[in-house]
Amino acid sequence: MYYTNYNIKKERIKNIIIISIILFVAIFSTYNIYQKFSDTENIDYSSDSLDVTFHEKDGEQLDITKVTPLTDSVGLSSKGHTIKITNNLTEPVNYKIKIIDNKEKMEEQNCEGITIPREEIKVSIKEAGQATKVYKLSELEKGIILSKTATALETTKYTIRIWVSNDTHLPSGSDNHYHGLIQIFENDTTLAVK
Repeated sequence: MYYTNYNIKKERIKNIIIISIILFVAIFSTYNIYQKFSDTENIDYSSDSLDVTFHEKDGEQLDITKVTPLTDSVGLSSKGHTIKITNNLTEPVNYKIKIIDNKEKMEEQNCEGITIPREEIKVSIKEAGQATKVYKLSELEKGIILSKTATALETTKYTIRIWVSNDTHLPSGSDNHYHGLIQIFENDTTLAVK
């Protein structure tokens, strides 16, 4: 088939229109995807110097609702609670991350007598770029799992996991449970708490 100048111009215009539509759809889709993911990170707790973001809904709540003994390797691969802490100041800020009992939820669910002993619960904290630290909940002095000084304008992500130790004395599948809270303390003032 022979193309005339008129047909060549028609083909070019058609190709330009098709490419323009494809580019428009690609840009529009990319923008919407970016907006969707950037909107999900709302600051949950804030002070003059620190912003604390929990990435999960009710991310500050640590709940074990059924006894499932796990080895450390399996516990470390279980679902975690991700926290991002940002220092908004141009000077260092001290903060602590604590794990405390959620007494309000324990009373609400009438947990007296069926709570998993703290000696049988393991908790880990992983700071981005650092080694994971694993503790028994009973080993934490005043519930403090981490004390840190954030440098100026520093943002740090943490992942906290909690599980029942595989050397528990409770039978697997029992209804014993634990309810805890992750709290962030800035200079001994509670920042993240219900």
